This record gives sequence, C-alpha cells and structure tokens, in this order.
Amino acid sequence: MKAPIIVLLSILFLAGCSSTKKLAVKPNEHLEVGWTPRSIFQAPPYAAWFDTMYNSYIPEETAVERLKNMKDNVELVVVYATWCSDTKREMPRFFKIMDQIEFPPYRITLIAVDRTMMIPEGIKKEYEITNVPTFMVKYKGMEMGRIIESPRITIEQDLVDWLSPLFP
Repeated sequence: MKAPIIVLLSILFLAGCSSTKKLAVKPNEHLEVGWTPRSIFQAPPYAAWFDTMYNSYIPEETAVERLKNMKDNVELVVVYATWCSDTKREMPRFFKIMDQIEFPPYRITLIAVDRTMMIPEGIKKEYEITNVPTFMVKYKGMEMGRIIESPRITIEQDLVDWLSPLFP
C-alpha cells in the first residue's frame, strides 16, 4: 500500500511547477495573475513564506559584489506563480540578491500566471514559458540567459556567469 503512494508522491514532486492539465484556480484559492508589484509578497497570504525564506537566505558574497558592478543596462523579467513551491523558494532569494546589489526596481518586470500558464493571455507563448518561476536576464534588450524553476548553481552565480562576458 505504501509503495503506490510513494510512487505517486515522487511523480508529483518531479513534475515541478509545469502547466500540465492543471485547473486555472483550485476551490477557495487566491492567486495573483498579471503584472504585479513586488509589494504583493509583503501581504497575506504570501508574506509568511516570503519573509521566512528572504530572512534565512545568505547570498554568496563574491557573486553579489560582482553583480553590483554588472547591473547597468540589465533588465529582468520574472514569470512566476504564487501557487508554485519553486516560486516560494526562489523569489525570496532573488529579491534578497536584488536588494543587496541595489538593483533598480523599475528594471524588474514581474508577471504572475495561473495554473495553466495561459493567463495573462499570450504570456506562455511570448516568453516561451514551460515552468515557473522563469527568470530572464536581458542586456540591452537581448536575452542573455534564464533560470527555469531553479538555478544551475545559485541565482547570483548564474547571473554572474551570464553577465561576466559583458562586464570583464
């Protein structure tokens, strides 16, 4: 009896935050959709998980120092979902790094999607979204890299790796 439950839980875990056949909204669920300000993470029901992860994350100091010198002409587009466990882990880390490097908030675009990733209309196709969160790093309008669900190393190190050729 335990084996089928373990298999089912493993499959659900490995699926991550993809859009395969999910309801747009579950009963009694509140989620953000569309272009959002960072301030939504400071309000219930998001503040509890956001603040806990934000306060506990310690970014890698060397990477943060490098990023301070690399933030010029960089824009970030983040497609996320408040229902997604990967978002709940990575968004607080992302903003902790952005705060430490004093990244201009007006150069961060936040777009929240529903469970189907089809709302806002056209987002999935325009940004080629397969999973959330997706962090896109753009330099002078050209995409330099993206993090999908979780970074290869850490968010800060992935950013340094993509931007280093532009900021030797």
